[in-house]
Amino acid sequence: MTKELKFAIGLAKKSGKLILAALNEEQSASAKTVKRDICTSADLAAEKLIVEEIKSKFPTHNIIREEGKNIQNGSDYTWLIDALDGTKYFISGIKFFTTSIALWHKNKPIMGVIYQPGTDECWFAEKGKGVFLNDRKLKVAQEIQLKNSIISLDINHLSLLTKNEQKILFERLKKIASNFYRFRVIGSGSLSLCYLAMGHFDAYFDLSGRQEMWDLGAGLIIAQEAGAKITDLNGSWPGIDSEHLVVTNGKIHDKVLKLLQ
Repeated sequence: MTKELKFAIGLAKKSGKLILAALNEEQSASAKTVKRDICTSADLAAEKLIVEEIKSKFPTHNIIREEGKNIQNGSDYTWLIDALDGTKYFISGIKFFTTSIALWHKNKPIMGVIYQPGTDECWFAEKGKGVFLNDRKLKVAQEIQLKNSIISLDINHLSLLTKNEQKILFERLKKIASNFYRFRVIGSGSLSLCYLAMGHFDAYFDLSGRQEMWDLGAGLIIAQEAGAKITDLNGSWPGIDSEHLVVTNGKIHDKVLKLLQ
């Protein structure tokens, strides 16, 4: 384990336990730019903790975060953090939320940690070293038929899409419903990618193209190290600013791309 991974695991668990301790406590919450997209005091406290520790340990690195202002130092190394992915579950008292911390070099992830404090599950991966859930190594499912496959979907900020974008979204949803065995919308991109790495899902797709990379930055290296294939809709590596990520077990990737295109 590299020093970066050890640091990130410890930090994700520290942040996650801070958030778990605040579960069911009264939260001061503020609305963000999108209706019902909210930020809680637990969000802010956990993010502050993570940012301050990264700045102390790696002062020259960039940091991209959900709540606060990004830190751009001109480094080739960028931390992508989401202190609390699953805020709506959290404020409802449901233990279905994570802390996500990733380190990217240039335009690709090299390390990622996702910690779910409600279940004390920690997924982590480093480039070329595989992916683990606690002490168990993971591998994607080997399903080759769409008709037997389960896909996890994200549908975010539908009201922000144009009429044409909404039309395309529902056309894709209809194709998915007609060609896959099942689809699921669990409301957490980070956990969707962890479950794909475990073989529970065969594919993941963001229908709206509005999923932010701080949600997915760690999940992508976790899925990739389990054997997943990751592209945009054109079949290219997506990068930090890409929309419409397509992640599959690799066996069905071309079929999924053809269907969504």
